[in-house]
Amino acid sequence: MVPYPRQEVMEKATLLLEQTPPHMKGVIANDLVILNIVGEEVHYWSPRLTFRVEEDEDDETHTKVAGLIGPRPPVWTLFMFIYFFVGTVGFFISTFALSKILMGQKSLLIAAFPITIVFLLTAYFAGKYGEKLAKDQMEILKGFVREVISFDEKVDNHLEAEHSPD
Repeated sequence: MVPYPRQEVMEKATLLLEQTPPHMKGVIANDLVILNIVGEEVHYWSPRLTFRVEEDEDDETHTKVAGLIGPRPPVWTLFMFIYFFVGTVGFFISTFALSKILMGQKSLLIAAFPITIVFLLTAYFAGKYGEKLAKDQMEILKGFVREVISFDEKVDNHLEAEHSPD
């Protein structure tokens, strides 16, 4: 919650987006702000910042700012596919093997369960490694949000100058 009207917060976000360094690019669509790392700085694990700026329903002089800093969509998609595929295949193979064992038949497919766990843990730790690689870039994106929601005298004067009826 920010103690400023939505319009002022959006104006500040627009102003800051115009001043972003060359390795960052952002867009504003309605009340959604999206910021990406671009250029030579970008790598597979580079994060993306998406946040929404909404007027507080109870108090028009306050604004809700909520967002997410996370991997870009291709990374999300890859990891969701890995988790879903390995989990589903592991579940069905393990279920089949367990049913054979319960019927008194021998089944080597039961080894699929620990193999599935190893694959899932590998994907998990790969994701944690990628998160570690993106830490510095995430701090840059967090800094942008902090700038948007913190108002100081200089920014207030700039916004007032834009709205003054000269």
